[in-house]
Amino acid sequence: MDILAKYVEIILKGKNRGVFERILRQNIEAFLAHELISYDRLILNGGRVLIENASRLPELHKVMGIDFYSPVATFGYDLEAVENYIRSALVARLRRAKSFRITAKRSDRSFPLTSMELQKRLGALVHDEFGVPVSLKHPEVEIFVEVANGRIWVYTDAYRGFGGLPVGSSGKLVALLSGGIDSPVASFLMMRRGAELILLHIEIEGEDMSVVHRIHKKLSEYARGREPELIILKRQEIWPIEPSILREWGLERYTCVVCKHYMLKAAEKIAFDYGADGIVTGDSLGQVASQTLENLRAYRRSIELPIYSPLIGFNKTETIEWARRIGTYDISISHKEMPQCAPKRPVTRVSPDKFDEILRRIEG
Repeated sequence: MDILAKYVEIILKGKNRGVFERILRQNIEAFLAHELISYDRLILNGGRVLIENASRLPELHKVMGIDFYSPVATFGYDLEAVENYIRSALVARLRRAKSFRITAKRSDRSFPLTSMELQKRLGALVHDEFGVPVSLKHPEVEIFVEVANGRIWVYTDAYRGFGGLPVGSSGKLVALLSGGIDSPVASFLMMRRGAELILLHIEIEGEDMSVVHRIHKKLSEYARGREPELIILKRQEIWPIEPSILREWGLERYTCVVCKHYMLKAAEKIAFDYGADGIVTGDSLGQVASQTLENLRAYRRSIELPIYSPLIGFNKTETIEWARRIGTYDISISHKEMPQCAPKRPVTRVSPDKFDEILRRIEG
């Protein structure tokens, strides 16, 4: 079968468009190879991707940059062949349909019929042959016809992609990854903006690490050829002291903000080592105690690299919707939080001066 896909945002990149298209091609090729899908040729032209004679339908929504895709019937500029295809290949669907619509788009002006003329001609064919009424707003069957580059494509089933930019087109970032709901979504959204990721997980003693590995595997599905590396550090490797000492000092309420600080410091070091341009977190403003404006300001301000938090304005419902869409939700909810990490009454408004005082005491 032939597969037609479309990309939208890349078209707006002007003189840099070729760079984005090259990366998109590489990512599609890597995805098809991973999925063991054979094909004859892959063509990118004018916002379209044509995969000729694919062995099966690929899940191209897992390739960032693709806005939609569909199996198509491909013809030369031969309207009679198109009409015969509609009469034969679509007969079963049209006989059952209560309404239909033809949506035609002519990009090549050398083709003799305009988009409207093409819609009228093919619409009359369907109505006369099958007696199906037209519905422009809510058709039961919609037949899409595109004319471009010497070809006519006909299709009825379109699958939505995530759009955005191809992974690897916007630089490299280190993403803090927990086993929860938020950070996998934040990581995905930055991949959707073209970032290639390194995932950093801070392991707590007794944690079920299988969840983290499953999330890593799921996120890798959206970045074939540029799969994110997973780095795991134990909490003891990033903390200068045992967290229990804060309790002895009467500073237990500050445990979460201190922990966030050292996680960011660990991510920053890895970013410098790998030549990454920043850090990604799953922070959402006001969602938990450590994510108030005051706390964010305090534990972030000594970090030199930019910190990107794509969920900062999301509520939990919005984040869960995204987690379901990308397939990480069911994995994340199986993760068991470690209760000994969070104090009963965490501080919600730490001043920068107080936070600096605590860090000086910790680091001696």
